[in-house]
Amino acid sequence: MTVKKIILLGNKILRMKSKNIHLDKIDKKLIEDLKDTLLDFRKKEGLGRGIAAPQIGINKRMLFIITKEFSGVMINPKIVEKSKKKIRVWDSCFSLKVAIFCKVTRNKEIEVEFFDEKCIKQKLMAKDALSELLQHEIDHLDGIMCTDLVKSTKDIVMREEWERMGKPFLT
Repeated sequence: MTVKKIILLGNKILRMKSKNIHLDKIDKKLIEDLKDTLLDFRKKEGLGRGIAAPQIGINKRMLFIITKEFSGVMINPKIVEKSKKKIRVWDSCFSLKVAIFCKVTRNKEIEVEFFDEKCIKQKLMAKDALSELLQHEIDHLDGIMCTDLVKSTKDIVMREEWERMGKPFLT
Protein backbone atom coordinates (compact mmCIF):
# COMPACT_ATOMS: atom_id res chain seq x y z
CA MET A 1 0.00 0.00 0.00
CA THR A 2 1.41 3.35 -1.08
CA VAL A 3 -0.42 6.46 0.03
CA LYS A 4 0.83 9.55 -1.78
CA LYS A 5 0.80 13.14 -0.59
CA ILE A 6 -2.06 15.20 -2.06
CA ILE A 7 -0.88 18.23 -4.05
CA LEU A 8 -2.61 21.40 -2.80
CA LEU A 9 -4.14 24.39 -4.57
CA GLY A 10 -1.33 26.74 -5.60
CA ASN A 11 1.00 23.99 -6.81
CA LYS A 12 1.70 24.54 -10.52
CA ILE A 13 1.14 20.84 -11.33
CA LEU A 14 -2.60 21.33 -10.73
CA ARG A 15 -2.68 23.96 -13.49
CA MET A 16 -0.94 21.88 -16.17
CA LYS A 17 -2.69 19.94 -18.91
CA SER A 18 -1.97 16.23 -18.34
CA LYS A 19 -0.40 14.04 -20.99
CA ASN A 20 -2.17 11.11 -22.63
CA ILE A 21 -0.97 7.70 -21.51
CA HIS A 22 0.44 5.33 -24.12
CA LEU A 23 -1.61 2.17 -23.79
CA ASP A 24 1.47 -0.03 -24.13
CA LYS A 25 2.93 1.71 -21.06
CA ILE A 26 0.18 1.45 -18.42
CA ASP A 27 1.69 2.23 -15.03
CA LYS A 28 0.11 -0.35 -12.70
CA LYS A 29 1.84 1.27 -9.72
CA LEU A 30 0.13 4.58 -10.51
CA ILE A 31 -3.25 2.80 -10.51
CA GLU A 32 -2.49 1.31 -7.08
CA ASP A 33 -1.16 4.62 -5.74
CA LEU A 34 -4.34 6.42 -6.82
CA LYS A 35 -6.56 3.75 -5.30
CA ASP A 36 -4.58 3.59 -2.03
CA THR A 37 -4.50 7.38 -1.69
CA LEU A 38 -8.24 7.67 -2.36
CA LEU A 39 -9.08 4.96 0.19
CA ASP A 40 -6.80 6.54 2.79
CA PHE A 41 -8.34 9.99 2.26
CA ARG A 42 -11.86 8.55 2.58
CA LYS A 43 -10.88 6.83 5.81
CA LYS A 44 -9.40 10.00 7.31
CA GLU A 45 -11.89 12.61 6.03
CA GLY A 46 -15.12 10.62 5.59
CA LEU A 47 -15.45 12.04 2.06
CA GLY A 48 -14.03 11.29 -1.35
CA ARG A 49 -15.18 9.49 -4.49
CA GLY A 50 -12.40 10.13 -6.97
CA ILE A 51 -8.84 11.25 -7.50
CA ALA A 52 -6.85 12.38 -10.53
CA ALA A 53 -3.16 11.67 -11.12
CA PRO A 54 -2.17 15.37 -11.00
CA GLN A 55 -3.39 15.45 -7.40
CA ILE A 56 -0.50 13.18 -6.46
CA GLY A 57 1.95 15.06 -8.65
CA ILE A 58 1.75 12.91 -11.79
CA ASN A 59 0.97 14.76 -15.02
CA LYS A 60 -0.85 11.86 -16.72
CA ARG A 61 -4.47 11.40 -17.80
CA MET A 62 -5.62 8.86 -15.23
CA LEU A 63 -8.41 8.84 -12.62
CA PHE A 64 -9.52 6.40 -9.98
CA ILE A 65 -13.20 6.45 -8.99
CA ILE A 66 -15.11 4.63 -6.25
CA THR A 67 -18.89 5.01 -6.36
CA LYS A 68 -21.82 2.61 -6.39
CA GLU A 69 -22.32 3.34 -10.11
CA PHE A 70 -18.68 2.87 -11.13
CA SER A 71 -15.47 1.86 -9.42
CA GLY A 72 -12.07 1.58 -11.03
CA VAL A 73 -9.48 3.31 -13.13
CA MET A 74 -10.11 5.53 -16.14
CA ILE A 75 -7.20 6.00 -18.52
CA ASN A 76 -7.28 8.90 -20.99
CA PRO A 77 -10.92 9.75 -20.16
CA LYS A 78 -12.71 12.28 -22.30
CA ILE A 79 -16.22 13.65 -22.31
CA VAL A 80 -17.80 12.90 -25.68
CA GLU A 81 -21.38 13.98 -25.00
CA LYS A 82 -22.94 16.55 -22.65
CA SER A 83 -26.58 17.20 -21.86
CA LYS A 84 -27.93 20.67 -22.37
CA LYS A 85 -29.54 20.48 -18.94
CA LYS A 86 -27.35 21.85 -16.16
CA ILE A 87 -27.32 21.37 -12.41
CA ARG A 88 -25.87 23.56 -9.64
CA VAL A 89 -23.93 21.50 -7.11
CA TRP A 90 -21.65 21.88 -4.10
CA ASP A 91 -18.18 20.72 -5.07
CA SER A 92 -14.98 20.33 -3.08
CA CYS A 93 -11.60 18.79 -3.62
CA PHE A 94 -8.81 16.86 -1.93
CA SER A 95 -6.49 19.62 -3.14
CA LEU A 96 -8.55 22.02 -1.01
CA LYS A 97 -8.35 19.57 1.92
CA VAL A 98 -12.18 19.46 1.54
CA ALA A 99 -12.14 22.54 3.77
CA ILE A 100 -13.87 24.71 1.16
CA PHE A 101 -16.97 23.96 -0.91
CA CYS A 102 -17.80 25.77 -4.15
CA LYS A 103 -21.20 26.06 -5.80
CA VAL A 104 -20.62 25.28 -9.49
CA THR A 105 -22.65 24.51 -12.61
CA ARG A 106 -22.20 21.13 -14.27
CA ASN A 107 -23.91 19.18 -17.04
CA LYS A 108 -26.62 16.93 -15.60
CA GLU A 109 -25.58 14.03 -17.86
CA ILE A 110 -22.41 13.19 -19.75
CA GLU A 111 -20.95 10.32 -21.72
CA VAL A 112 -17.30 9.50 -21.08
CA GLU A 113 -14.96 7.36 -23.20
CA PHE A 114 -11.90 5.88 -21.51
CA PHE A 115 -9.66 2.84 -21.38
CA ASP A 116 -9.75 0.41 -18.47
CA GLU A 117 -6.64 -1.17 -16.93
CA LYS A 118 -6.73 -3.92 -19.57
CA CYS A 119 -6.58 -1.22 -22.29
CA ILE A 120 -10.13 -1.96 -23.41
CA LYS A 121 -12.08 1.06 -24.61
CA GLN A 122 -15.16 1.73 -22.50
CA LYS A 123 -18.08 4.15 -22.54
CA LEU A 124 -19.97 5.30 -19.49
CA MET A 125 -23.18 7.31 -19.30
CA ALA A 126 -23.23 9.32 -16.07
CA LYS A 127 -25.89 11.52 -14.53
CA ASP A 128 -26.26 13.72 -11.48
CA ALA A 129 -23.61 12.98 -8.80
CA LEU A 130 -21.48 10.70 -10.99
CA SER A 131 -21.65 13.20 -13.86
CA GLU A 132 -20.50 15.98 -11.53
CA LEU A 133 -17.68 13.84 -10.16
CA LEU A 134 -16.37 12.83 -13.57
CA GLN A 135 -16.47 16.43 -14.80
CA HIS A 136 -14.55 17.49 -11.67
CA GLU A 137 -11.86 14.82 -12.11
CA ILE A 138 -11.50 15.33 -15.87
CA ASP A 139 -11.16 19.07 -15.19
CA HIS A 140 -8.12 18.19 -13.05
CA LEU A 141 -6.55 16.58 -16.12
CA ASP A 142 -6.96 19.89 -17.95
CA GLY A 143 -5.59 22.07 -15.14
CA ILE A 144 -9.01 23.32 -14.01
CA MET A 145 -10.01 23.54 -10.33
CA CYS A 146 -13.57 23.81 -8.99
CA THR A 147 -12.59 27.21 -7.58
CA ASP A 148 -12.24 28.42 -11.19
CA LEU A 149 -15.91 27.68 -11.86
CA VAL A 150 -17.62 29.73 -9.14
CA LYS A 151 -19.75 32.59 -10.46
CA SER A 152 -19.45 34.66 -7.30
CA THR A 153 -17.37 34.61 -4.13
CA LYS A 154 -20.74 34.16 -2.37
CA ASP A 155 -20.69 30.63 -3.86
CA ILE A 156 -17.79 29.58 -1.60
CA VAL A 157 -18.32 28.20 1.92
CA MET A 158 -16.20 26.49 4.54
CA ARG A 159 -16.82 22.78 5.15
CA GLU A 160 -18.31 23.44 8.61
CA GLU A 161 -20.92 25.74 7.08
CA TRP A 162 -21.68 23.20 4.32
CA GLU A 163 -22.18 20.53 7.01
CA ARG A 164 -24.38 22.92 9.03
CA MET A 165 -26.52 23.34 5.89
CA GLY A 166 -27.08 19.56 5.91
CA LYS A 167 -24.40 18.53 3.40
CA PRO A 168 -26.44 19.49 0.34
CA PHE A 169 -25.42 18.28 -3.09
CA LEU A 170 -27.83 20.06 -5.43
CA THR A 171 -28.64 23.72 -4.89
